Amino acid sequence: MPKIAISYRRSDASAISGRIFDRLAAHYGKHSVFMDVDSIPIGIDFRAHIDATLRRTDVVLAIIGAKWLGAQDGGEARIREEGDPVRVEIETALARGAPVIPVLVDGARMPEAAALPQSFGAFAFLNAAEVATGRDFDGQIGRLIAAIDRAAAAAPGDAASIYASSKATARQRLLLDAARFFVTPLILLLAAHFLVVVALDWDAVYLWLACLTFPAAFGATFAWFAGRGAGAACGFAIALGLVAAAGMTVSESLATGDPLLPQSRLEWLENFQFAAAMALSFVAGYFAAGVLRRLSPLMSRA
Repeated sequence: MPKIAISYRRSDASAISGRIFDRLAAHYGKHSVFMDVDSIPIGIDFRAHIDATLRRTDVVLAIIGAKWLGAQDGGEARIREEGDPVRVEIETALARGAPVIPVLVDGARMPEAAALPQSFGAFAFLNAAEVATGRDFDGQIGRLIAAIDRAAAAAPGDAASIYASSKATARQRLLLDAARFFVTPLILLLAAHFLVVVALDWDAVYLWLACLTFPAAFGATFAWFAGRGAGAACGFAIALGLVAAAGMTVSESLATGDPLLPQSRLEWLENFQFAAAMALSFVAGYFAAGVLRRLSPLMSRA
């Protein structure tokens, strides 16, 4: 029988988590299912106990209700706190490469990646099971049991590739973010430069407009969806500015036959200005979106 750990937030989904526990205990045996309310000894460091338990666990169920993030008035959600038990459980499971199955209860939705700690990796993109307290409960539990059996039967290498150990997940997320927030705006900027400067010979003001709006838009998107900090945003911004400016120079040189490198101090300055403008626009969009994210809960409560 597989060993199953149930991770949930008491203030979010205590009742339905108990029902899920009872059904799984009846199917697999009570000693095969770990639930923190019943299993953590009083006076024991919960972090050490979670780590020890997950060493013996084949599958982790993350029970996610409408309040799973643990939103707090006037502060960040509890999931952002390093000492949050739910965060420790998920982080520990992912770091060990254990299969993690999100279970959405009573109509809840998967949290967005931007709302989760960076250590959660691709957790927000895992395919989730659904369980509701209504008449579909029995059928949904049956499907959940089948998913548990498949995850437990997978070889350790398969489980790690599906659910991603911390290193693999971080590398995959970096490649995905690079495609979304570096390659995509880079292509748009180079296309705008080619149209404005080479194909249509428009006034340079249109190129400046593209160099300000595209990076700002992607910087704002980075803040909402990448789940990374200001340091990563600055890194993406600098790389985008430098590579885009260099690409524009190469494109213009190939189209006009001019020397590849700038030939005067003024041309070098112009290239630097374009690179700086794109990088700063990306950062400005990132911080503007961050301010909006912090203000939106306050506005909704007003």
